[in-house]
Amino acid sequence: MSREKLDNFLNQQVMPDKALLTMFEPLAARVGAMEYEDMVLAQALWAANLAKTGRLLDMDALVLGFAPEICSEQEKFSVALAAFDRLVQTEQGCFGCIANMTGPLSLAADILGDAARVSDLKQKTVEMVEAFCKTRPDILLFREGAALGQAKIGMVQRKAYNTLKNMATYYSVPLGIYLENYDPAIIPDLAKLKLPFIFFGADQTGGLPPLEALKDLAGNIKGIGAPLDFDNPAESRAQARTYVRALSGLNILFTSLKELDVNTDLEAILALVSDLRRIRS
Repeated sequence: MSREKLDNFLNQQVMPDKALLTMFEPLAARVGAMEYEDMVLAQALWAANLAKTGRLLDMDALVLGFAPEICSEQEKFSVALAAFDRLVQTEQGCFGCIANMTGPLSLAADILGDAARVSDLKQKTVEMVEAFCKTRPDILLFREGAALGQAKIGMVQRKAYNTLKNMATYYSVPLGIYLENYDPAIIPDLAKLKLPFIFFGADQTGGLPPLEALKDLAGNIKGIGAPLDFDNPAESRAQARTYVRALSGLNILFTSLKELDVNTDLEAILALVSDLRRIRS
């Protein structure tokens, strides 16, 4: 475990060893012998369980705040913010610390029922972004789904992210997107958002993003997250080898097709991570 690989990724230093970055808050609750719903109400336990699980899994970074409802409810957001601040203070020397919040398009779709009304939530999203930026995350990551991933990238989307990018730039915090439930055809157009990092989960069919689209996008932004199916370790190993061959020379890290949950087979994941550490470009 070391944040060195993530630092290489953030600095666009393409190295043979790839950073591992997965989302695993429900699993962290299991490792901490408590219910997820209780963990996310207790800032100290949230941060501690996340760090404990990150060490167990030999991850290079910790992602906090992945659940969509955290940004919809002020009380939950306040606890997440305090937990992340605690994580940064106690763990950033060892791990990359990545704050996650619902992306502006998805938040507008969730709260207002229409992603096109994203500007109506401008003040709310800017305030949340500033609050997270003040804690100095290594990346502020926006979780987006169909509201962004199944729509044409146009002025509405670009304007929404430009506003948040301006705020983050003031604090020197890089932004990224974790995109799931997307139409693979839009992947190259994501470069129009002018964000440095984009990580991928499962597409709208539950599958992996096409390699050529990833290659196209990776050539136009600072770095991408290539997803592995952690539910199928044998497939994950093959996927990782394919990525390092097809995306050779490009700045990538490995992420997960979806969040690791309470049903995750820990022994299988530990063996998988050990093997992934030996897969080099």
